Amino acid sequence: MRMIITLILALTLACGGAGRPSEDEAATGDQSQHEDVELAIVDTIGVELGDSNLVLGSPAASCCMPEGRVAILDMDKHSVGVYSRDGRFIESVGREGSGPGEFNMPGGMTVTPSGGLVVSDFGARKLIRFDPDLDYYGELTGFFPSPPQDVVFLGDSSFVGRAVAYETGGETVEAGFMVALWKAGSVEPEVVYLRELSPFDPEDMFGSQATEMLFTASSDGTVYTCAKSTEEFSFQAWNPDGSELFRVSEPFEREPKTPEEIEREREYIHELFTSRGAPEEMVESFEPDPYRVAISYLGIAPDGNLWVRLGARRHPVFRVYDPHDGTYLYTASLDSAVHEGELDVRMNRWGFTARDPMSDMWPRVYVLEYADSPGAPGTGMAD
Repeated sequence: MRMIITLILALTLACGGAGRPSEDEAATGDQSQHEDVELAIVDTIGVELGDSNLVLGSPAASCCMPEGRVAILDMDKHSVGVYSRDGRFIESVGREGSGPGEFNMPGGMTVTPSGGLVVSDFGARKLIRFDPDLDYYGELTGFFPSPPQDVVFLGDSSFVGRAVAYETGGETVEAGFMVALWKAGSVEPEVVYLRELSPFDPEDMFGSQATEMLFTASSDGTVYTCAKSTEEFSFQAWNPDGSELFRVSEPFEREPKTPEEIEREREYIHELFTSRGAPEEMVESFEPDPYRVAISYLGIAPDGNLWVRLGARRHPVFRVYDPHDGTYLYTASLDSAVHEGELDVRMNRWGFTARDPMSDMWPRVYVLEYADSPGAPGTGMAD
């Protein structure tokens, strides 16, 4: 059991824990590319002091919802707060516990196409569902060692997710990640798009060589994946049946992190893991990768296109591609003058949110919109 707990800590809490992107050099070889579309921060959710509904503890995920709402999963509160886009509290979903609609160790959240919520509970090894009215709808239990952390529902009957994967043989354990398709009534994957394992030593929490994977999926069931690599800029698209649809590669030059970034990342991981119960001696062994990743996020934006975040830029910059054939369309960015930290931007058909997991200030979630720029897409929702 100790080995399984260590595996979950190492391979789930570490996801997304990489340090800040670089200064404003281009991540690919195109040094002259024009940033056609701009995003702007239009509001924030969360206050330092005051109403407890507005003081965020440890926001682990944020998502835009229908009717202009924003959902924030708070690991410390063991609940999902629902807010208006201008930061007004609307309601809270869930609470700490092991009963229906309660959370043990929530770590991921998504919005379903119909507007409901699904929360990944690592402690209870299940996905907990709420309907569009945010009433408890049911749960999918029995995942082992943990449920998918990141999930994209294609409808009410199937979803794509990234999960911890492992195999045991005699005295050895191999662990890593997989991106797969599940039917809503089964904990066994229907289709595995990408899977990578490497030897795992429970005494060396950060010794695994398994590469973290990124993914997203469009409403037609196309799945997009990439390895979180410091050596190449490349991503793949897959048909729903697991056959490859297309692959995109761009020129890329490795970018080293600054000493300040490395130290900041080391402090962040140390605080994150020790707060979640990891042994102090194991956390001390963590050493950040000295290079920045080529791609740090994949998402389908409200315009229905595939947004690929450049990991070697200090402020959020995305290369945007046609989701059907991988044709490059335009570049989108959030002005670095607005916020100099590492903003973890998330998107879906209803809009954009962002948070800064390593901020020195009180926790908050940022609401983003398309700025009034010549190349900005319309605000219509993606199908």
